Amino acid sequence: MQTRIWEAYEADGAEVWAIASREDATRVRAYMSNLGVTYPVLLDETGAVDAMYDLAFAFPTGAYPQDFVVGSDGRIVYASNRPDVEAIEAAVVAELTP
Repeated sequence: MQTRIWEAYEADGAEVWAIASREDATRVRAYMSNLGVTYPVLLDETGAVDAMYDLAFAFPTGAYPQDFVVGSDGRIVYASNRPDVEAIEAAVVAELTP
């Protein structure tokens, strides 16, 4: 991704994490390293985060990766399994705007 939303809005309080659910830690590290990811990657080996947000079947196709923006109140304010940097950025900006 050319636009690095996590870097552009970090000073405003935005945080970005990848969450790898039900995946092997070694495989996840290799995949993220290959992509050059610079933000934290959290391992959800048991699927607890999926269950917390009821994400086991968030999209009918089950396609990955899936993008979510979680608001400051813990609600999902954006979700998609089709990369849309502009929509993600708009959701982040909306959450950061008082």
